[in-house]
Amino acid sequence: MNDPLSKLPLFATDDEIAIAIVGRKRASEWKRGALKILEARGFPAVDLLHGGRPVPLIRKWYEIHMGIDKSYVMSTLEDGKENLDALRGKRQLRNDRRPQLGLDGRSQKVLLYMAAHPDAQTHPAIPNAGPSVMVWLAGKGVITAEGKDWDGDTVWQVTEAGHDEAKRIDWYYNGRTRP
Repeated sequence: MNDPLSKLPLFATDDEIAIAIVGRKRASEWKRGALKILEARGFPAVDLLHGGRPVPLIRKWYEIHMGIDKSYVMSTLEDGKENLDALRGKRQLRNDRRPQLGLDGRSQKVLLYMAAHPDAQTHPAIPNAGPSVMVWLAGKGVITAEGKDWDGDTVWQVTEAGHDEAKRIDWYYNGRTRP
């Protein structure tokens, strides 16, 4: 390489680095102002054992900082997709995931239980579920009747809308989603 940094020793003082980066006339100004700002942005620190800053790390830092590093340039070119969600606020994203069907707490618990336990299909098999709660959930479109079992109890299945609402409830209140 034929740049001013390549003429420095492996560990250089701030004076040597300043002269190599901005020249002798502006070196003292760079050390007083820019160096503090650059250190806050991750500029390589002084290695106390060697009494200077590691020049190869300074070169690498500037390559990344200025966008010269090939991997940095490639990573910025690869995606190219717009992320419209980044433009929306966190509050709007949270509101989008808010439960939408207006289920009360008991109904939410029954729906979450049914979504997590597909084998529980009748109201006696589901904690806190009575026939009226099941009919109310069916009216909201989150479950549907599939006939009767051998005891004469109605067999219920969670609909696609019910699974979606269960995911929203779980994310909104618990910060997680079901698979």
